[in-house]
Amino acid sequence: MLSYIFFLCVALVNAYSDPGACSGACWAHDPNVIQRESDGSFFRFSTGLGILISSASSIEGPWTDLGYALPNGSTVTVGNASNLWAPDVHYVDGTYYMYYASSALGSRDSAIGVASSTTLEYGSWTDHGEIGVTSNDADEYNTIDPNWITIGDASYLQFGSYWDGIFQVEMTDSLTASGDDYTNLAYNASGNHDIEAAFMFEYEDYYYLTFSSGTAQGYTTSLPAQGDEYRIVVCRSSTGTGDFVDKDGTACTNSGGTTVLASHDYVYGPGGQGVLDDPTYGLVVYYHYADKNIGLAVSEYQFGWNNLTWTDGWPVVA
Repeated sequence: MLSYIFFLCVALVNAYSDPGACSGACWAHDPNVIQRESDGSFFRFSTGLGILISSASSIEGPWTDLGYALPNGSTVTVGNASNLWAPDVHYVDGTYYMYYASSALGSRDSAIGVASSTTLEYGSWTDHGEIGVTSNDADEYNTIDPNWITIGDASYLQFGSYWDGIFQVEMTDSLTASGDDYTNLAYNASGNHDIEAAFMFEYEDYYYLTFSSGTAQGYTTSLPAQGDEYRIVVCRSSTGTGDFVDKDGTACTNSGGTTVLASHDYVYGPGGQGVLDDPTYGLVVYYHYADKNIGLAVSEYQFGWNNLTWTDGWPVVA
């Protein structure tokens, strides 16, 4: 009996593989990683102040902090334009576009803005301000955590957190939303509706909507109940514009979401994720997490990544 209990405990601790190697400047918060088209260099963008830029020769590092994309903050007029959140960078026709959110914790007075660069480097970014996606405390949505994707001939932006969850809007171009016709993609009916940080990617015949569920931070003050901390979940759709379901067939708009990665061993509260097709490791999920051996404060968050494998059409962290 004791040997069975020991085996079960080991299995639970090792339900997920440890994060891949990281060297150099490994702090990150809501990271977004992109490879530069010209030379394959990795650039990582993180929440805070004017969006911290870091670079490396591989996803393993060594990472070097370069400075802030918008050191003087943004020109957006909603939220806290000097402390920007949740960057999301994409490349179109020779230009990189970086979406960001301007808000404050617990508030729906929020706006999504955009900046552009042709190199990704520190000192190269031009701010264009708001894209036309804003919210206030009277809205059922919160316009933070932007994420861009192309579906067919159109492009879309996912955004949102808590309240009525995650939404999608079609874009006119990389600088402007087409209007305020927002489609609800995911909603958590329980508790305080704590989902956010959408990241969508296409794989074979489906679009996969990943998002973070649970309490994101504040771990040094009061730990949430076990299992209520941040974790990464996924739903999928054949169109990418609605009808997302999880592995059990539960609608994503009805509290659906299959866990991809949760706390384990020294890794606590992984989230703020993205997915990258790495030239060495293949498809990986990257994220921030609190390392129990280092500390649980936001200032101590670490950059993590894991290989994704596939089981019956669903992404799995080994």
